[in-house]
This record gives sequence, C-alpha cells and structure tokens, in this order.
Amino acid sequence: MLEAVRLVESVPELPRKEDQDSNALVIGLGIGTTPAALIQHGIETTVVEIDPAVYKFALQYFHFPPNHTAVIDNAILFIETARHESKKYDYIIHDVFTGGVEPVELFTLEFMQGLDALLQDDGVVAINYAGDISLPGAGVVIRTIKAVFPECRIFRENDGSEKPTEESLDFINMVVFCKKSRTPPLTFRQPNENDYLGSQARKSYMYPRREIDSSVFDIVDDSTKTRILEVGKTSILEANHVTNAIGHWTIMRDVLPAKVWENY
Repeated sequence: MLEAVRLVESVPELPRKEDQDSNALVIGLGIGTTPAALIQHGIETTVVEIDPAVYKFALQYFHFPPNHTAVIDNAILFIETARHESKKYDYIIHDVFTGGVEPVELFTLEFMQGLDALLQDDGVVAINYAGDISLPGAGVVIRTIKAVFPECRIFRENDGSEKPTEESLDFINMVVFCKKSRTPPLTFRQPNENDYLGSQARKSYMYPRREIDSSVFDIVDDSTKTRILEVGKTSILEANHVTNAIGHWTIMRDVLPAKVWENY
C-alpha cells in the first residue's frame, strides 16, 4: 500500500511530475519491495537504512535493484543534516517496522518536522505504523504526525473482521498518507496497469481501501495525558512494545508455525 503514494492527486494548476522527473526518500529498507517499485517506475530513489546487513541481504537475496542512492546511517542523523540542505523530495516513505517494537525516536515531533522540511510543497509522505490501535501509543503517533502534516488519511491493511484475542485486541498495519496543505483534500487517482508493474499482488493490495477515521485518535487517553511524542518524552510508546510484539508474533505464527520462527 505504501506505493500508493504515487497515486495521490495534485492540484490542477500544478500537475504532478512524471515519474522519471520525480525523486523519493525511503526511510527503512527491509527487503526493498517499495523502493524497488519506485525505482522500476523511473523515480530517483534514496534509501536510508541503519543496518548494513539488511542492505546487503536486500541486494543479495531479494533482487533489490542497484540503480539507487544508499545511505547506511541512522535516519535521525541523516534527516538532521539533510534538512539544512537544498534538496527536496516529491515522495517520502517512512517504513521502519521491526516486529512490534518501533524505533520511537523516528515517530517524534522533531523527526516529523525534519521530514516536512525535506518534502516538496506539493509532495506526499507515507508513514507505515504497525501496532494495536486499542492502545494509547497509536493515538499519540497519529496526533504527532497530524501536528506537522495538516492533511492526512489513514488506511489499514485488513478489515478488522478477525476475532480479537487476549494477546492482540486490534493489532494492525496501517499507512498514513499526508501532504503539506489542507486544500485540496488528499485524494487518490485510480491505478492503471502500469502502476501494477505486472504484479497480481499489487492489483489486490496497492490501492488504499479500508480507511480509518483519523478523528478517533484525537482523544487523549486520560491515564497518560500525552498528546504528542517529543524527544525525551517517548515512554508512552515504549510502554506498548511488549503488547505490540506479542500481537505481531501472534499473527506471524498464523503465517508460519512457531517452530519455523524459532529456528530461523
């Protein structure tokens, strides 16, 4: 779904640039699915990944294309330096999920402000967040994002029809799409065959469909009184780590048996 960042419509008087004239910044590589698609579309892509082993394996085992700019560094340090330079990006992808324990510093107000500084005026940012939305941490993350980006829409990957368990009340993967201006409202064009890059999975999952009303995250939990995340004030998100990790691995054990994960 992160690839739908390309589908966000621009204002009529300022049509979005062609892919080959656009650039993208991707924070977090994983196996490289999203940045590989951007590269395949002809977008000049910069990837920031903290772990050199992740980058090596993406190239070696997952066919991550070589025609990109790689920055093997802490994203916080990269953003702090890059925000004072002239280069801006048409698309920014923030995808740093790590098995239920997110790097909290990459969800702070200060980090989001850094992304805003690097985004073109008509650019789009897509932020992936995985967690239990019944916990206060999810609301804090969304409120922090919306404190910087005034126009956002949130979509979940599943429809929430699964039966909740004690281990995971509503653990989901959601993507927050944002832009710098409230007007016009954020909308998506319909994808075409070129957008799918010959992939049936993209036909099924790329276009955002299951929207979450962002106003449900506006209410501040009375037990925490925490509205947004700031550097040095991230304990509310850290407190959710164990619950989110359990929720994530409960789901993953439905994908493959526990013995597989324990061995590898």
